[in-house]
Amino acid sequence: MELKDDIFYTPSTFAELRGCNIDTARTIFNLPDFPSENFGKEKVALGSAIREWYKKKRMKGEE
Repeated sequence: MELKDDIFYTPSTFAELRGCNIDTARTIFNLPDFPSENFGKEKVALGSAIREWYKKKRMKGEE
């Protein structure tokens, strides 16, 4: 599975994509700076926003 910019991901599909368990994915989706939003009873995140979030995390020590 590949992260696509124009698709919304749920914690379960994100877990499959990242290779982690669903509890870990839910923890990530609940982080204050993670770009998720509520959609009904579940959180979703747009692929392009996830990609940008990971870029920021990798450059944390840089200014």
